[in-house]
Amino acid sequence: MRPLPQPTSFAEGQRCLYGLLASAAGMFCGAAAGVIVALLMWGGWSRAEEHSIVTIFGWSLGGRRVVMNTVIIGLLAGGPVGRFKVTATREGAAIEADGQ
Repeated sequence: MRPLPQPTSFAEGQRCLYGLLASAAGMFCGAAAGVIVALLMWGGWSRAEEHSIVTIFGWSLGGRRVVMNTVIIGLLAGGPVGRFKVTATREGAAIEADGQ
């Protein structure tokens, strides 16, 4: 297994760090979804509670996935050392790429 190449600038090192953090966040999100599914399958819920428990878990899982994906994409695309700059004003929204 080859080690990661050494970054040549501070920004490149930060991008590498954010890439690793985004990968870890994705794995955590998948593991947490697996735990929720396990709770649903083997939670021992009564028939009267099943519908409300599935509804609550389903909406919370869906909302968490949307928020987690938004945070991961935001960190990778426009984080502190990202290559994109997004602005929103009263006149409209704009996106600029960092030209190197």
